[in-house]
Amino acid sequence: MFEGGKHFKLDSGIDQLEAWAAKARQVQKNHLYKALFAVTDGSVFTTHGVLQDTENPHAKFVLVREDLVLKIRYSEDAFGILYIGPLEGAPGLNLALDAT
Repeated sequence: MFEGGKHFKLDSGIDQLEAWAAKARQVQKNHLYKALFAVTDGSVFTTHGVLQDTENPHAKFVLVREDLVLKIRYSEDAFGILYIGPLEGAPGLNLALDAT
């Protein structure tokens, strides 16, 4: 995943993104959009902390800020948003942190 030069498109989770953005502060939105662009262009591993979801081999956690995490599911050329929110509420993040 995320080979250099390969681009990924968002194929699911736009409703979740819009709902989150409606309540988020502008600074949080700016950081999240930057992380999403990094996922689409494949540079996320060099720009953000990324953890493998230990329960789902096709999911990763992107550490956007100290108080914000993005969980994505990916396939060969696309990704979907599974979770946007605080670290404490991220499903499976504790298991991923314990595995590191």
